[in-house]
Amino acid sequence: MLKAILLDVGGPIMNEDPEYRAWERFLASCLTDTGIDITEEEVRRTVLDYTRRMDSNPWLAVLWHYLKPDVARFREADRRFSEFKREWLARREFRVREGVRETIAVLKKRGYILAIAANQEARTGEFLRREGITAGFAWDLVSEEMGVMKPLPLFFRMILDGIGVSPSEAVMVGDRLDHDVLPAHVLGMRAIRVLVGPYREQIPSIPAHCPDYTIPDLRVLPAALEAVDTY
Repeated sequence: MLKAILLDVGGPIMNEDPEYRAWERFLASCLTDTGIDITEEEVRRTVLDYTRRMDSNPWLAVLWHYLKPDVARFREADRRFSEFKREWLARREFRVREGVRETIAVLKKRGYILAIAANQEARTGEFLRREGITAGFAWDLVSEEMGVMKPLPLFFRMILDGIGVSPSEAVMVGDRLDHDVLPAHVLGMRAIRVLVGPYREQIPSIPAHCPDYTIPDLRVLPAALEAVDTY
């Protein structure tokens, strides 16, 4: 019987699409500065290709794709990209997806133990608590506050230990096959995939990447949980 739900943030709860579009614009500009004639649309198509191939960081893979085999230029571009992302994250707007608050309220009413399971900076965790989104959650710490990131098994074990449930009693709900579905299955949890954001394009490469259930957005989660709990 399912007792606990581990919820990813980026994708299922927060709409981060503007962030990824900004990354693609920056990469196109950065590559152009190095003398490579490329458009933002070409960068986007290459990102999509690496995403489908389950590359864990398709944006970084794009830099190497166009700069190979020049390691020095790749490292300099990576440095600039990392600096850009830090600046973006420091000033980004938080966009909560439609229906998230209502869905969480339904899950609480049904008595599920709720936990955040997200690779996010501490600023995001503070926003979630300030806005009351994680009010009543048994675990509301994000990766920067934990000191561990997905997909490390320790990340999930810390949460499960913290909320006092076994893996067989929990389900991971996230948008990534590599960071959410795979580690959940390795640990013995069930997994629900949410088809939002760029990672909806990921194509499973091994059976463990295949979720127990797939939903279009978080609003369908209560019904999906009933189906998964019958497995």
